[in-house]
Amino acid sequence: MDLKAILVRLMLVSLPFTNSTSIFGQHSLTLRECLNYAKSNNHELKAVGYRVEISRSQVTEQTGNYLPQLVATGTIDDNLQLATQLMPAEMTGGTPGSYTAVTFGTRYNLNGGLELTQKLFDREVLMQIKSSKLNTEISQLNRQQTDINVAYDISLSFYRSLVIQMQVDVLKSTLVASDKSLQSAELKYKNGLAKKIDVDKIRVSYNNTKSQLEQAILRYSKSLNTLKFNMGMPVDSTIILAETSISNEYDLFTNNRSKEYQLDDIIEYKLNKSNLSSAMIDKKSKQSAFFPTLSFYGSYNYNAMRQEFDFFNSGKNWYSSSGIGLRLTMHLFDGLKRSSKLTQSALNIKIADENLKISEQSIKVEISNYEIQYKNALDNIEREKENLDLAKNVYSSSQQEYQQGTCTLLDLIQSESAFLVAQSNYYNKLLELYMARLDLERAEGSLLAFLNNLK
Repeated sequence: MDLKAILVRLMLVSLPFTNSTSIFGQHSLTLRECLNYAKSNNHELKAVGYRVEISRSQVTEQTGNYLPQLVATGTIDDNLQLATQLMPAEMTGGTPGSYTAVTFGTRYNLNGGLELTQKLFDREVLMQIKSSKLNTEISQLNRQQTDINVAYDISLSFYRSLVIQMQVDVLKSTLVASDKSLQSAELKYKNGLAKKIDVDKIRVSYNNTKSQLEQAILRYSKSLNTLKFNMGMPVDSTIILAETSISNEYDLFTNNRSKEYQLDDIIEYKLNKSNLSSAMIDKKSKQSAFFPTLSFYGSYNYNAMRQEFDFFNSGKNWYSSSGIGLRLTMHLFDGLKRSSKLTQSALNIKIADENLKISEQSIKVEISNYEIQYKNALDNIEREKENLDLAKNVYSSSQQEYQQGTCTLLDLIQSESAFLVAQSNYYNKLLELYMARLDLERAEGSLLAFLNNLK
């Protein structure tokens, strides 16, 4: 199998299934386009968006508890057997000291009415409304946190794919050069100018390069699948990444950071502050159980009583009643349940406060570690880039000299091996640099702003 056929077969390995659909045709996607696609298609973002809507609806639900409540009621009774009561017989001219059994009422009774109630003061309900509003803020913070995590995952998958693609390109060109060297060695061997062992050594080097290329293409395919998953794109879709992104954005990833981070810019810290506020509101809500509640009520009712079921016949009497009033309610003793709940709320505030302090220290340590990691990545990338340039020059010179017969086979193979190691080290360090910067920006709460500066 010739080299061209091998490269074609290797590229086919990296393509999705034959029934895949192309979302963007032949358009090369930038990172910004991947992020924009995820805003409308990532399932995790959709789910957290629904949770935000639920929390907003809960605010309306709790507010409704402080709005007027209008209830309509209706009952119909069929007194199959009226209750019997005893009354003094002397009331009807009977013997004093004796009783007469009588029944009161009618067989059928129908009642209907409206009752309006309005809370005038209920501190516990007010605290519940305040708590539901805070929960909405927390759900929005969770949405922002999810935005950041999704953007981080997409960016990481995107740059990993690009770095692997760059490795693939280098391995392809190296395989082509190795193939030429192999053909040259085979020709020399046929003409008696080279040994069989020399041909075998080059073939081993050629096979190793081909194997590395196959593995790199498989890694690229897997990395693209991860990227598509993070974007919310069907895994059998075909996408092409913009190959210039690495070079265009390299300076942005290596420039100095001028702005100092603020704790209040970090979602994790803001969430812990909100949890502390939530614990305080919960305590106030428990304290509200000691306060009285005051409500206004008004009612209007119609009722009718019949011996026969003829409520809808005209000319029959219906009786109305109405009333208004104030209702004051105060719990005097509940077996110390309220006091126990209040104690628990006070302890929960202390826990939330400790968690906030832990979060502050954890964030500072995390940022400090990521700064060290980033600075180390910056130092490494410059050194590895220099090594790669040197190894590439040595390999190119060795190829020319070998063709001219001024370089030994051993020197050629060693220079090729050194070049492949150097390019592998460089791309690994390049990915580490991009990961370190993304980690640092996320830890400082500035990842989205950083990504917005990308081209």
